[in-house]
Formats: sequence, structure tokens, C-alpha cells
Amino acid sequence: MATSTPNPAASGKPQRDEGEQRYRVEAVTRAVRLLKTLQHEPSQTTAALAEAAEATPAFAQMAMETLAKHGLARPTGPDGRGWDIGLAWLRLADARSRQIDLRELALPIMRRMRDGVDETIILGVRRGGRRVNIDYVESTQAIRRVTQHGHESPLHVGAAGRALLCGMTLDEIGDYFAGVASGPGRHGRLFDVEKFIAELAEVRRRGYADVNGELSLDSWAVSAPVRDHTGAVVASLTISAPSDRFTPGLEAACIANVLEGAGELSLLLGFTPPTRTNSPR
Repeated sequence: MATSTPNPAASGKPQRDEGEQRYRVEAVTRAVRLLKTLQHEPSQTTAALAEAAEATPAFAQMAMETLAKHGLARPTGPDGRGWDIGLAWLRLADARSRQIDLRELALPIMRRMRDGVDETIILGVRRGGRRVNIDYVESTQAIRRVTQHGHESPLHVGAAGRALLCGMTLDEIGDYFAGVASGPGRHGRLFDVEKFIAELAEVRRRGYADVNGELSLDSWAVSAPVRDHTGAVVASLTISAPSDRFTPGLEAACIANVLEGAGELSLLLGFTPPTRTNSPR
């Protein structure tokens, strides 16, 4: 006697599985929208979150309660009916920051920066009281600024050092200059520290530092700070060029270029500028 094999497609099971998977993905998408809303507008009620994420209040409540169980959200407000980002994200962000290779993230950006102005691009970080170059992309021009991995200089000398110093507190800057002035060499002893601190305030306001003929008489540079998810300055991106190529036009192009590059790298590290007003969708 012939037997028949059930047809899964005819039973509708694959379609149901596909529908369930699609629902789960959509649910995750709506949950992400809820969190992004909190990122930009903390202490939101369930109703406000539901409206922003285009979800029902019932889903928003269920999603936020689930996130809260894992520490990814937390109730807030006097009546406990509001929501904020949970502290578990700090642990995740810290773990991710340890996994990130800064040079790997920066290199494509540095290449685009170099292609934009055809000048040498340098990635620097702070090591104690020194600025250390950890990567670079050289200009293709015959006459160009050159550097090497591991090259270092005092923080208060050059544009890159200023970009790194602008992330330090006044107390930290005071301690730095106290150490420099008592150490070997002339740097720091011939410096007007108060004037320098005022210049750093201008660097913070503009978002970049520029110097001409400081590290060497034949070089000009512009540098911008790179920030991580906490807002801390973790690196600097610098464009360095021969002084004899310096013109107002090149200066304007390099400033725009370095601000864009440092901003892009900061975003990759999780930094959200205070003035950023991205939609949560």
C-alpha cells in the first residue's frame, strides 16, 4: 500500500517559522529604537518611548522590563514610571574598548584624509607626559613631512600634543607642567603656562589646534582630538605639511579634513557629540 509523506510546505510550518523569525527581528529593531530614544532623551515614560519607537505601550513596557532584568535599562523618576539606560552598558562598552585596535579603525579614515589634501596624516596617543606616534599615512608628494612609529615629543610642543592636552583637567595640566619644569631639558621652563592654558581653551572651543614652525621651523600642522564613548580624549589625528606649502586655502582644507576625520573616528569609538540630534530611527 502506498504511503504518503507529509509536505512541510503544505502544513504551513515553514511559513510560521519564517513569520516568527521576522517578528523577533522586528521586536529587536523596536527595542533598539527604545534604547536610542533614551540615549538622546533620558528619563522617558513608557508612553513616550512607545511613540518614538512606533511600538505599542504594551510592547514598550514588556521590552523595557526585559532590558531592566539584564541591567540594560533601569526605572527612574519619583514614581518609577520613567526609564533610563542601564549601567550594564558600561561593562559592555569597557569590554569592547579593550577589544578595539585603534590603528585598525583609524587607517581607512587616515587614507581618506591623505587623499583629500595629499599631506601626511599622523595618529598619536598620550603616554604619560609624551605624545607618541602610533601610525601614519604619508603624502604622495616628493617633498613631504615624514615621521616614524614610536616617534615622541612633549605634550605641550606641537599641534598633536595640544589636541591631547585639551582633554585634561586644569589640575592635570598643572601637574604636567610641574613635572616638565623640574625635568631635564628646557621645555616648560621658558613657557608662559597661563597663556598656554588660555590657548588650550581656544583649542577646545574650535575643536582643533594648529601650529607653524614649532616642532621644526619648516613644518606646519593642524590636529584634532579623538574621543571615546566616555568623551575622554584618547588620541589625536594630525595633518602635517611643509611650511612652504602653507596657504590660507590649504589651511582651510586641512582644518575641515582633520575635523571630519577625528569626528568619524570618535563616532566609531562610541562618542556622541553633545550637539548631535540624530533621530532614534
